[in-house]
Amino acid sequence: MSKTTLRKAIKDFEAPELRELLIDVYTKSKEARELLDFFAEPDIEKKAETYRAQLTKEATRFTRHAHHPRITKLRAAIKRFQTFEPGSEAVSDLMVHTSVELISLGRDGWLRERLYVQIQKFIAETLDYLLLNNLLDDFLPRLRRADGQLERIGAFGNPMKRITESEINRIETLRDEVK
Repeated sequence: MSKTTLRKAIKDFEAPELRELLIDVYTKSKEARELLDFFAEPDIEKKAETYRAQLTKEATRFTRHAHHPRITKLRAAIKRFQTFEPGSEAVSDLMVHTSVELISLGRDGWLRERLYVQIQKFIAETLDYLLLNNLLDDFLPRLRRADGQLERIGAFGNPMKRITESEINRIETLRDEVK
């Protein structure tokens, strides 16, 4: 259903009918409940902490003796957080927090190759978002700190360190070209 169709459908509703409709939607939809609760008591810091905890749990998900974060779930949670219109700085903070958590997985050892590719794409999306919103200088030190904590794995270079450094170099080159 489109917004236009919805507007036409509720155009003739009286105030009590609209209240009843809102209560029905509130009780039947978890997403609507979350949005309406936030509308009633807007506390962006509390909401950001809730989402930060969810993102940390998913980013550090460990099953079957290996790390298995679901990057699609991470993206979906960040997109859900954006529906509260918290501002680009709060969204950036969550994205960088999630990227740091994903980078920290590289400290423990090797990951699946497919996971490295997914993490690289997520870090690239985060850095692109930061550049687009002119927040790169504010948040890049956190990513550099996370990258600095990665060490070699045995006699080999750390793939996560290589990924992080290449993405940081890519975004800095883009930033310099824009300026």
